[in-house]
Amino acid sequence: MEWRARAPVRFCDLGGWTDTRIVPQGAVLNFAARLYTYVTLRVKEGTGGFTLESLDTDERYHFHDVRQIEYNGVLDLLKAAVARSGIQSRRSGLYSVRWDITVQVRSDAPPASGLGSSAALGVAALGALAAYQGRRLLPHELARESQLLEVEDLKLECGVQDQFAAAYGGTSFMEVEYPSARVFPLPLSQATRCELEDRFVLVYTGKSHFSSAMHQKVISEADRHRDDFAQLAQAAILGKEALLADDLDAFAAAMNMNWEAQKRLHPDITTPEIEALYAAAFEAGAVGFKANGAGGGGTVTILVKRNHNTRVRRVAEELGMLVLPAFIDTTGLQVWETRS
Repeated sequence: MEWRARAPVRFCDLGGWTDTRIVPQGAVLNFAARLYTYVTLRVKEGTGGFTLESLDTDERYHFHDVRQIEYNGVLDLLKAAVARSGIQSRRSGLYSVRWDITVQVRSDAPPASGLGSSAALGVAALGALAAYQGRRLLPHELARESQLLEVEDLKLECGVQDQFAAAYGGTSFMEVEYPSARVFPLPLSQATRCELEDRFVLVYTGKSHFSSAMHQKVISEADRHRDDFAQLAQAAILGKEALLADDLDAFAAAMNMNWEAQKRLHPDITTPEIEALYAAAFEAGAVGFKANGAGGGGTVTILVKRNHNTRVRRVAEELGMLVLPAFIDTTGLQVWETRS
C-alpha cells in the first residue's frame, strides 16, 4: 500500500518576520499556492529498514533504525519527520514482521524559492506518516509538529506562518505570539479571488542566497528594527482589511509598504536581479511588489493592473526569470491511500 500526501507552499506573505521568536506579537497575511510538495510513503514486507528519497535532487538515505539517523544536510527534514512519528520497521511478537519503508518527496516549487517548501514537506510527511499509523491530527496539530521538526529537532531558526499555510490552505490572517498563532481563514469574494489570480504574477528570480548567517544578523539586530517589524505587521493588517473590502489598490499599497520595511531589515534582502525586475515590472504595469519569505533571491509576488499580466510576465521572462502559476489553493494538506 501507499499513503500519499500533498501540502501547498505559500506566497505574498505580508508581515513575514513577525511570526518569529524575535517579535513578541506579530501579524501575517498569506496565500497558499497551488504549488505542492508531495510525499509518498510505501510499506511492504522485507528485510526491515527505511529509505528516504528526493525525486528532485536524486538524494537518497537508508537506515535500519531511527537511532542510526545522522543529520548531515541530506534529507534532514524528512529524517526528523520519520523519527518524530515513531514509525517502526519491525514488529515483534508471536509473528515477527519486518517492513521495508520508503518515503519519497518531490516539489512543484523551485529550490530555495522562499515559498516555504520545507514547511510544506514537513506537513505532508507528518500527514502521510500519521495516516499510515491510523492517527488523526488536526491541521493546527500538524502545523505545530512540523514547526518543531525545524526548531527542536534540527535547531533551525523558523517562523510559524509557513506550516499553518501548508496545513490549512486558502488565504489566512494570523495573529502570532510565537510559537502560538491564531489562524483566521479569510473569506475572499469570488470577484476578488478571480481578480487576484489574474493579476498576481509569481516570479522565480533565482535560487535564494539569503544565508543562515544573514538570518542571524537580522536576529542579532532585532532591537534596531522594532519600527520596521511594527510596519510589517501593520502591512498584514491593512492587507486583510483591503481584501475584505475588495479593494486591490489598497492591497497593492500594503504590499509596497511591506517591501519597504522588509528591505530595511538587511541590505541583502534585495538583490540586483530583484531590483531590475522591480523597475521593469512597474514600467510594464505593476502596482504592488514584494519578495516572498526572507528574500535574498528566490521568488517575488507582483500585483499588476487589470489586463497587464502578459506584459509583466514578458518582462520577467526577458530578464531570464521563471514565471510560476499563482493560483490560490483552498484545501491545504490532503492525504489519500492507494495501491502501488
